[in-house]
Amino acid sequence: MELNNKTESLKENGKTFYWASKLIDKKKFNDISELYYILRDLDDIADNEKNEKNIFEDIKRYLENEVSEFIDMRMDKHLDFINSLKSDINAKKVFLTFIDGLIFDQKSNIEIKNTDELINYCYKVAGTVGIMMCPILGADNDKAKGYAADLGIAMQLTNISRDVFEDACSNRKYLPSDICENIDSKKIKNIFIEKDEKSYLIIKDTIRSILVLADRYYERAKNGYHYLPFRSRVCISVAANIYREIGILIKKNNYNWSDKRYFVPNYKKLIITVKTLFFESFQILFK
Repeated sequence: MELNNKTESLKENGKTFYWASKLIDKKKFNDISELYYILRDLDDIADNEKNEKNIFEDIKRYLENEVSEFIDMRMDKHLDFINSLKSDINAKKVFLTFIDGLIFDQKSNIEIKNTDELINYCYKVAGTVGIMMCPILGADNDKAKGYAADLGIAMQLTNISRDVFEDACSNRKYLPSDICENIDSKKIKNIFIEKDEKSYLIIKDTIRSILVLADRYYERAKNGYHYLPFRSRVCISVAANIYREIGILIKKNNYNWSDKRYFVPNYKKLIITVKTLFFESFQILFK
């Protein structure tokens, strides 16, 4: 796939990062588009092609040198990237953790037992992405990786809070069962048909709890921004603030949820971008 098509993938499926990535140089933007395209393609396989666990297991065996060839044709376009991981132990470890998250998503009926399991899942599918972004954005200090993972976890928690109904329609429930009283995905999917107000309110309270947890991770992630070059710092701060705004919108609507997604309109993204640019500039000038 040509680079412009990879950019289109970022524009279509990663609107927040596409918006924020306009603030960095072309080389970093292209590298982010490349990484996003690869990870998104793998994620789409996990989301849309059920019973594809074997492809992820094959990737793991290939990376761990248990097989000498990778034969699934869908991976041909990603082989250069996958081969590049073989010589970097740390990068390979992080990528394999990401793959473990996709394998989890291949379960026919996903349930998260408790908050610890939720955070572990968020780390696998999103915290790892933050870590993989570090070298692209110029965060060379290893200490930056933990904060990058925190931001990925925060964003994934925001996703989960926003996509409760959509996930339930795919037999997935990422809300921890110990908080939402074991309400399963089938019940969530039928909650409006059954007019089950009690369960609806329990889900509202669970969303509230998850967004409080997300805010903690957003705040922790801020401690790592200073490891980034200025333009990368502004880019990531803008992306984080726009994503966090989704949770703010949910809160303003009293944590009500439905089959419709919350989203941040472009005018609001522009306001957040300008405010963030001034704030980060001030931080640099007067630190």
